[in-house]
Amino acid sequence: EDLAKKVLKAKDDARTASFMGSPLIRLFTGPPLDDPEDRAREIRCFQEICDHAEECGIVVGLQNHPSTGDDMLRILRQTDRENFTVIMDTGQWLGSPARNKGQADPDVDTYRYMEQVAPHTSHVRAKFYKIDSGVEAWLDYERIVRILRDAGFNGHLSGVFEGKEVNTCDDRTSLRLAVAHLRDILR
Repeated sequence: EDLAKKVLKAKDDARTASFMGSPLIRLFTGPPLDDPEDRAREIRCFQEICDHAEECGIVVGLQNHPSTGDDMLRILRQTDRENFTVIMDTGQWLGSPARNKGQADPDVDTYRYMEQVAPHTSHVRAKFYKIDSGVEAWLDYERIVRILRDAGFNGHLSGVFEGKEVNTCDDRTSLRLAVAHLRDILR
């Protein structure tokens, strides 16, 4: 019942996006599923949403919130729709510092996940958490930008500040530092 409501909401979002002239809606993966029946239902839902969104002229972006690279690629491959793309959230992978109060899981290589999905990515949500030094402390943006460049990424990138409780400076200063840091690396 909950899943059916989410599908209807996504379809409504596609119609609204079309009306507003927005090219894309965003869906989240949720944690990886183990049960084959749950996985099959997940794919059917993504396909149904993509089919409806295509009728509206809308792209559906799948955001890794929370997921792994393997799971993102599985969903992308099995959904198999032209209007299905990846929105890479740099800070919300399973095992990432943002999901573990600033500590990366030492057994998880989230940068490998980014390498896996970068060739399929059309939009990047560049998350910033601990930036008061002028350099993002939880994520290595030099490495992330290199991954995107190596994959030939030519999509949109948006900065997202989520470090309200971990910085010694105010939010405005943190945001300015994040923008300056990202611009410096992108040069």
